[in-house]
Amino acid sequence: MVTRIVSTLLLISSVALVQAAAFQSSIFRNDKPTAFFSSRNKKDSTTYGMDVPYREAKYDPHAAQEFYKDRPLESIARLTQIFAKSSGFLTTTTLDAKFQREEKVVDQRSQELLELVSELGPTFIKVGQALSTRTDLLPAKYAKGLTGLQDAVPPFSAELGRQVIEQELNITIEEVFSELSFEPVASASIGQVYRGRLRSTGEEVAVKVQRPNVLSDVALDLHMLRSLAPVWKEAQDINTDLVGLVDAWGEGFVQELDYRKEANATMEFNQAMQERGLGSVFSPEVVEEYSSIHILTTKWVDGERLVDSNEDDVPRLCGVALNAYLTMLLDTGTLHCDPHPGNLLRTPDGRLCILDWGMTINVPKDLQLSLLEFIANLNAENYEEVPNDLVKLQFVPADKLTELRESGLTVAISKMLTLAAEGGGPKGAMQRMVAQNKEKYAEALAEFDDLDSKEATEVRQRLFREEWQKDMAQDALSRSSNTPTSTTMDVTIKIEEMQQQNANVFAIPDYFVYMSRAFSTLEGIGLSSDPNYSILKECYPYLAKRLLSDDSPRARGALRTLLYGSKDGTELNLGKFKELSEGFESYTASTSSVETSRRRVDEDDKEDSFSFSEQLANVLLSEDANYVQELLLRETAVALDTTLRNTLLPKSLVDPLRQLPLPRLNPFTLPLELAKASLELQALDDRDQQRLENVRTLQKVLGLDNSNKSNQASTTHLSGNSSRSITRNNNNTNNNLPKLLQEGSKRSRALTRIGVRLGGSLASVQAERLRNRRENASPLAGRLARQGADSLETLADLIVSLDHRLGQANKNNNNGNNKRNR
Repeated sequence: MVTRIVSTLLLISSVALVQAAAFQSSIFRNDKPTAFFSSRNKKDSTTYGMDVPYREAKYDPHAAQEFYKDRPLESIARLTQIFAKSSGFLTTTTLDAKFQREEKVVDQRSQELLELVSELGPTFIKVGQALSTRTDLLPAKYAKGLTGLQDAVPPFSAELGRQVIEQELNITIEEVFSELSFEPVASASIGQVYRGRLRSTGEEVAVKVQRPNVLSDVALDLHMLRSLAPVWKEAQDINTDLVGLVDAWGEGFVQELDYRKEANATMEFNQAMQERGLGSVFSPEVVEEYSSIHILTTKWVDGERLVDSNEDDVPRLCGVALNAYLTMLLDTGTLHCDPHPGNLLRTPDGRLCILDWGMTINVPKDLQLSLLEFIANLNAENYEEVPNDLVKLQFVPADKLTELRESGLTVAISKMLTLAAEGGGPKGAMQRMVAQNKEKYAEALAEFDDLDSKEATEVRQRLFREEWQKDMAQDALSRSSNTPTSTTMDVTIKIEEMQQQNANVFAIPDYFVYMSRAFSTLEGIGLSSDPNYSILKECYPYLAKRLLSDDSPRARGALRTLLYGSKDGTELNLGKFKELSEGFESYTASTSSVETSRRRVDEDDKEDSFSFSEQLANVLLSEDANYVQELLLRETAVALDTTLRNTLLPKSLVDPLRQLPLPRLNPFTLPLELAKASLELQALDDRDQQRLENVRTLQKVLGLDNSNKSNQASTTHLSGNSSRSITRNNNNTNNNLPKLLQEGSKRSRALTRIGVRLGGSLASVQAERLRNRRENASPLAGRLARQGADSLETLADLIVSLDHRLGQANKNNNNGNNKRNR
């Protein structure tokens, strides 16, 4: 594994050397002024953007290529610097490989690599941080070691920093600041921060000053890395677009050098959170008057790093942070790309502050919806769709889809995700797997006194591996269109080979690098305070909110998948419906404000409950139809139809009448034959019995079951794991129902139209039932079913037209009132 690191550094050096040599002769033939000799030492130390291929936030790899063609000495100088710093590491790792001691010293070399990357400057620090999550590009142990990279270097001179502030802002420090620390309070590879106080307002501020000439260093290093990328891709035979990856890094790094971009991203995040009612999370307020391309001034935020906090609300704030990141990822489309623990602060008032908005990426709408569908399929355990989701999410090329399906890897993915969803991180998942296997293989392990002994562990692992491989092989065979000619073991071997060559099938998309960094950081913080923390469960409240408020076609499909098991499902999963409503309530409570997110939901939480009821009413009691309302009206119609038939035509009455023999005395017996045929169409079947059971369950959920009112109900909210587990009785749980009715009383026009739509849904449901019954009905019952279905569908169409006319009339009334008010 170390040899891969060595070869990486050697390739970087080689590319730079070849590039320099290729243009060396042109130096001495060039009659132009020798721009390539411009020394950084000769530059004005407080100027920016000199002798660079592009400006801040305008990354252009093609311009860099042309620029450095005429400046080979810069590449040579940087190459010399890299060799000087890395020669010791290169020598020792080469000897490790020669004497086959790589595995023995991997931890030591990992630490040395960490120190080397830190010394090589800002670009390598940023790349190292990005590679810390890319085990497809770097050996896992080295990638893990790079997670310890700290974006911190010694500060540049304090006097230079103050000169930059004055020149950039065209001010004098004494005029603007009553206080300004002489030395920076924090220093990083790109800039450093001073703490001060504005003379005009007395407010404390943080003043971030960019390190002069950093763009020149970053541009040269990115150019060298981009030149290396095709060579490394071919040498390692991987599917990831490395040139595209370097360009993605470049876009982010160079954008980070324009503090105006960071200021805009900071302000936009605050505005987006306020508009969405997420009062528990914010970013520092930008002081625009004293900010520029290389200076960013924000109001000072007191707080402690979330990861270092001992407060009991840390898991709640992890949930708040996750909701914020999901909102960025799946809603606003601007994702914060630097979520390391130092950028997440817990403020004294219990809010979450997210710092450092220099690196952000845009997430296209299509990708947002693909992620939403993926989460819905996972939650509904609809694993058959996971391969399609992986293609949409750019993990798997479209031409590899069949190969992925036939490999049986979907089984492995589903098992992995099922274990991960339970929480506890990798350690928790492994503990659950071991416990499950001990129980599953109890008979084979009976001979061992100690189930954790080395011998028992080896047997357990062997049995698990054989079963896992068998399941994958069976899944692969079931999908194959050809008659299998090999044994299960042959297929298993092929699958193992395919897993070892995942680089040929899977690619890591650019956005996922940043998304995984964000989520892994949040999960790490959550696990530090709650060993059973589950980040997948934490996603559910946002998913509930998004699906209940997004009426786009693809979001509709994701909601249907979640509630019905698939897009073509016909029976509502009440368990998922209850989870969805609880998730929506939990999201509303945990993110709206510090007070509501801190409170336990009990009978005194009137403001919180009304907030949730009002938001739910905006969806369910909307005057204009939406998909959630349509689904619930249909399910209400199904319940009404089934319950009325069960009440008016009980089985004890219907069955004897249906079995009553009738003599052939037409036309005298025709009324009885019609009655019998009608009963045949109205009788309850197995599906109806299941729906009646759903109605009973729903009554318990809504607190309408008198026999259950005295029982205590324990509910664990998905957005809070163990820290937000709350116990309450059914009366308190269902306080939302009367509050929802109270909200409905304010919406008389909406209720009128909803009532009309319910009538239409009832007609459609009955027509659908009659058409389904027609296939297996007697001839007379079949004719009645067809005629009844036709009539009901006509009625449903008329009701739809009535609803549209009511809507148009209300719209006209509103327009008239607006004109009179003017």
